[in-house]
Formats: sequence, structure tokens, C-alpha cells
Amino acid sequence: MSVALVYFIKLLVLPPASLIILAMAGLLIHQRKQGRIVALVSLTVLLMLSLPIVVAQWARHWERFPPLRAGGIKLFKPQAMVVIGGGMVLNADEYPSPRTINHRTLLRIRYAAKLAREEDLPILVSGGNVMDAGGIPEARIMADVLEQEFKTPVAWLETKSRNTAENARFSGSVLGGLGINRIVLVTQAYHMPRAVMEFRKAGFQVLPAPTAFIGGASELTLFDFLPSPAALANSFLLAHEQLGMFWYRILSSD
Repeated sequence: MSVALVYFIKLLVLPPASLIILAMAGLLIHQRKQGRIVALVSLTVLLMLSLPIVVAQWARHWERFPPLRAGGIKLFKPQAMVVIGGGMVLNADEYPSPRTINHRTLLRIRYAAKLAREEDLPILVSGGNVMDAGGIPEARIMADVLEQEFKTPVAWLETKSRNTAENARFSGSVLGGLGINRIVLVTQAYHMPRAVMEFRKAGFQVLPAPTAFIGGASELTLFDFLPSPAALANSFLLAHEQLGMFWYRILSSD
């Protein structure tokens, strides 16, 4: 199955598309009462998934790895840091190359640069091409941004991976021959449970270094009870991670 087809199916299965499709189907059902119930339930769930207070609670349950504490890295004694790519922008015409990292990847490498400066750790960046097979690998762009904009050197590039499982497996191929298996792993907090599972499966001892928490504690305001495009986008990310975890566990049980 092609990568593009997999992403197309995921977009249909995950919210908001799946809930909108259900609501439309409910309105077309000949049994009007049952159809209205389907539409009403779908739209109610869609509304709930757009409320910041609901999404924050969901994220707090899912983002199970806490922020790194002071001194945590020194106690763990890692040999390297691995940063997982989170996607690219392919039409950034304001840059010399139209390809650049997206905001998720930028958050990850910014945090990695901070940790690398504080702990003097060598960095591996991991990310290939998902949709654009002939383009520049994501890891190459990540390395360029780290070195040119954050003045942080990159020791290794893993440029073949297209998903989290491949991030782990191919990073193992790069670092395993060097005798490196104790790593600090940097990705966003919502992505960390699946990433840790895959990197441990690949033979790494992992110290999670999550960043950009969706469910971070904050004082409630009126806006937390109003629908938000950002909350709906975060719902998609959380649902994607739970679906991905479920799918990886099915594959592991085969």
C-alpha cells in the first residue's frame, strides 16, 4: 500500500473528517429519527473535540512522560541525542529552497539545541521523505536549521525513515555500529509514548525528553470553553497517536 493512500485513509478515519462524514450520512438516512440521532451524536462529538478544556484533559492522560527534570540527563548518562522529524512544508517560497521544516519539527529541534548546548551531547536527526520521494530528506533540512540557525552541530543523519517505527529502526542501524544505545529522545509530548515504545523495541535505552505539551497546566479562562481550531487540530494529533499505537501493537503481536 502506498504512503499517499495510507495518509488518505487516515484523514478519512480520524476526526474531524470521520465525524463530518458520519453527520452527513445521518442526514441522508431514510429513517429520519435514526439519521438525526447519528448526525446529532457526530456533531456533538465534533464540538467536544474542539473545546480546549476537553482536549487538554485528553492530552494530560495521553502525554504520560513528564518534562525532563534538572540533572536528569546527567544521571542517565546518555551517549547521544536523537531528534525525530515531525514533517515538512513543501511550498515555503520565502526561503532559498521551497522545502523547510514545519512548526512541529521546529519545536523539536529548538528544544534539542537547548539540551545539546547544556549537556554537550552529539545529535542524530531522523527523517526521510514521506510524500516527495525525490526531494531533500527531512533530516538534511533539520541539520541545516540546527547548524545554521541554532549554531548546533549535528553528528549523524538518518534519511530513510517515513514513520516512527522506521525512525527507530534506521536510527539503530546508524548508531548501533558505533556502540551507542543510551539516548535522549526528543519529540513532542503527544508523540512520545509511541516513539519510546518503538525505540526501546529497536534496542535503545531511552530517556524521554518531551516538548510542546498540549495538556500543560494553565489557569482556566472563558476561551477554554469555546470551540477552537487549535483544539480541533490537537484532537487530530492525539487521535492519530492513539490509532498509531493501536496499529503498532497489532503488528507486534503478529
